[in-house]
Amino acid sequence: MTIVILLLSLLSPYFDASTQKEPLPEAVIFMQPSVVLAYQDNVPSAAYLNSFESLAGVALYTTQEDLVLTKGEPLRIAPDPWQECLEYQYADMSAGVCGGVVLYVHVTPSQALQYGLDLNGVKLDPARNNLHELLGSPDFVAEDGDVYMRGNVALKIYRNMQTGEWEGIDLFDGNSS
Repeated sequence: MTIVILLLSLLSPYFDASTQKEPLPEAVIFMQPSVVLAYQDNVPSAAYLNSFESLAGVALYTTQEDLVLTKGEPLRIAPDPWQECLEYQYADMSAGVCGGVVLYVHVTPSQALQYGLDLNGVKLDPARNNLHELLGSPDFVAEDGDVYMRGNVALKIYRNMQTGEWEGIDLFDGNSS
């Protein structure tokens, strides 16, 4: 009963005889709320990348055999200075192979400039700073760069602390670092 009384009180201005004599303009009847219009204008044109699978055409967790099949023989295989792994160094990127699988991919600015840079097949340009358009805000900001997380996978853009210019980009398993 309370709902019926509330509904009638809300609709009572429409039942008043004096207001029924004045017609409502058509613009008022068909006017959409401005909140909806503002929301429609602010819809982003492209969604952020919601996962990180590959950098420079190499997927994380790729086997060492598949890495060599995909990229060919590396220019050099060197011990990784940070982990007990091997780093397969190619002209366009380096991949850290630990236990027979790729656990990180690294690209330098000169490699990106010469060969291009893509994340999940989407072109990146850290020098032009289009990262916020594709990734959103960083999950962590460190002294040496910005970190973006997607599940257990991390993407880190290393930056020069004085100039702010990017010095490298790593895609890696967040549990292995």
